[in-house]
Parts: sequence; C-alpha cells; structure tokens
Amino acid sequence: MHQSDYQTIHYFNNDEISKMLKHYRFTEEDKERLIALQSIALDNIPQLLSGFYEFIFSFEHAKTFIYNDALMEKHKEGIKAWFLSLFSGLYDENYFHHLSVISETHVKIGLPSHYVNTAFSYIRQFLEKLLLRNNNTQALSAMHKIIDINLDILSLTYKEEKEQQLLKDVVLIKKVLKAQTIEPYIQPIIDPKNKKSPKYECLMRLKDPENGEIHSIYPYLHTAKSILLYEDLMYIMIDKCFHAFESYDATFSINISYEDIVNPIFYDYLYQKIQVFANPKRIIFEILETDSIVDFNIVLDFIKTVRKLGCGIAIDDFGSGYSNIENILKFKPDFIKIDGSLIKDLADSEEALNIVKNVINIAKDMKAETIAEYVHNKEVYEIVKNLEIDYLQGYYLEEPFPITELPHK
Repeated sequence: MHQSDYQTIHYFNNDEISKMLKHYRFTEEDKERLIALQSIALDNIPQLLSGFYEFIFSFEHAKTFIYNDALMEKHKEGIKAWFLSLFSGLYDENYFHHLSVISETHVKIGLPSHYVNTAFSYIRQFLEKLLLRNNNTQALSAMHKIIDINLDILSLTYKEEKEQQLLKDVVLIKKVLKAQTIEPYIQPIIDPKNKKSPKYECLMRLKDPENGEIHSIYPYLHTAKSILLYEDLMYIMIDKCFHAFESYDATFSINISYEDIVNPIFYDYLYQKIQVFANPKRIIFEILETDSIVDFNIVLDFIKTVRKLGCGIAIDDFGSGYSNIENILKFKPDFIKIDGSLIKDLADSEEALNIVKNVINIAKDMKAETIAEYVHNKEVYEIVKNLEIDYLQGYYLEEPFPITELPHK
C-alpha cells in the first residue's frame, strides 16, 4: 500500500496522540489493565467472530462488500487483528495510522458511517459481558476509553470527507451565482403517436464558470437550501426559461417545490413573470416533493392562481410513496408524471406494471394526461406505448440538452 493510494489518510504525530489520549483521560493504568486482558481476548476470538458476523449480516449492506469466502476470510483476519490490537498497549503513531487506513478503506468501499457505529455497539456490548462474566469490572472504564478512541478515529475520515465535500459544494454554488451560470437544460416529452415533442421539461444545471463542467442541481440541492441560496438559483432559472420560451412556441414545464410555493416573495415574483409572459397556457408547473407538503390549502391556492392565468399543473413522481393521495387528487392535475422508478422496472416487475396500470386508470378518471418518465431502453418504450400512456420522456428517446440550443421561431 502506497501513501498515494490514500490521499485523505490522517497521519498522527506524537503530539496529536498525546492530546487525544489526554482528552479521553487514557492513563498508563488504563493501558496496563488492557494489556492484562490479552489472554482473555484471544481465548474469546471464536465467540466474538461468530456473534459479530451474525450481527452484521442482519444488515443487507454487509453482503455488498463481503460477498464471497475469500473476502470473508480476509475480513475475519482484519477484525481479529484489530480486536487484539485493543489490548496491545502500543497506542503509538503506527497504531493510529492503521486506524486511519481502515477508516479510509471504509469510505472507499462506500460503507455507511452508521454501519461502523452499529458494529462498534456490538463490540462494546460483547466486551462488557465478557468483563462482567470474568468479574473484571475495574477494566470496564479502560475498555470504554479505547473503544471511544477507536470510534473517533474510524469516524474521522467520514467527517473530513463530508466537510471537504460541503466546502466544495458551497464554493461551486457561490461561483455559479456570481457568474450567473445557472444553465437550464430541457428534455423533450414525446407524443408516441407522432413522435413529436410538443413539450419540454426544464432541468436546472450548474455550470462551473472556471472549467465549464455541467452539474445537476440535485446533489447540491440540500446545501443550496441550507445556506439560503436556493431561492437565488431559482430566480435565475425562471428568468432564463421564460426568456427562451418567449421566442419558441412550445409548452414547457418547470419544477416547483412546496418551499417555493410558501415563499411569498418568490410567489409574487413568479406571478409577475407569468402575467407578462406572452402565452401562459404554454407553462406547466410540476409540483415536486408531494410528501413534504404541510398545508395542502396553500398549494391549492397556488394552483387556482396560476390556472386563472392559463398555466397547467403536473404532479411529479406519482405512484410511489405518497401518503396523501386523496389530497393530491384535489389538485385535479392536468398531467400525472408516473414515477420513474416504476417505469424503469416495467420489464422486470409485475408489481410495477400493475401500479402503473392503476395510475393510468386514476388519470383517466381525473381526465388528466399521463407522462412516463425514465423511458431508458427499447423494451420499456414498447411497454409504455402499449399501455397507451399519453407522453413519454427518457434517455432512450432524447437526452436533456441546453435550452440555448432551442431554434428560435
């Protein structure tokens, strides 16, 4: 293993180690008590490993990184070595460096941090029972200290990764806002009867002004909202979409969340934009994150307001996970967009097919048109055509492209 293999490994020096041990009040006496447990720890390795793997394989994720006998044996040797190191008495630079390597490995294989925490909870409980069974209560404090120190180090890389990623995300969002490089992309919504695209969905993209890289908004959405810059992104997005379609005679949809609707400043801004738009009948608002709606009356008021101006309403991702379908149906949407997770599984899942058929029937009863998202291959395309879904959308038909590439009429 080369140092370059692990770019985010933290290398502890003696001063940092001393501070950490002092922070946890880990003394020479604690060290001696742990060393005295070496023989007991070694004798109980078989019991530890048996219970540990029974415990972790109760989590489905464990099977994704321990998926054959060779990996199982390697993992067992690693757990055994780590467990015995708790009682080595050698808590030096090499010891902490090894913990950092383990932590970085966890990150690289995509192991969730909560898995590490739950695994540690098992080890801690195992040792507590072991010490109590051996009437060695004096060593309990030392054991908890060394476990806490290990958990701290094994969580360090996760913390660093998250902090570094958060910083990168914030920097990108601020750069994009300063340069006004929010780039709307549009994806055609195809009529399968004539394969024309009378409609487009507008999708927010962030263009890095320094290197030109294009990023979907979704990985940055939570950060943008938490640092109160999401609203600014939406202003630019709306401006560019309305401007582009002012000179292009086609229907287009824009995603609107509950947060947008309950924001009175944004609401007023949007209302003014619609009023001065040449033909509001070409605008569709897709209501997002329907499960997060707190007050359905506020959304109903929004729908009534924009409908008076001529706009249409679509419900996004319909058919999966909604706990308030009765309230959603009160919106009387013009379009129901069937959840992409159902569409992509149509060829392999009878359950998905039955749900989609039910959604189609609901839409017909409501006199709403249906849109199938995530039409990603020929097999799914043929199925949704045969189901007589009104409109189709997906990479098999056409990928999203910059709104600037629309031909002007």
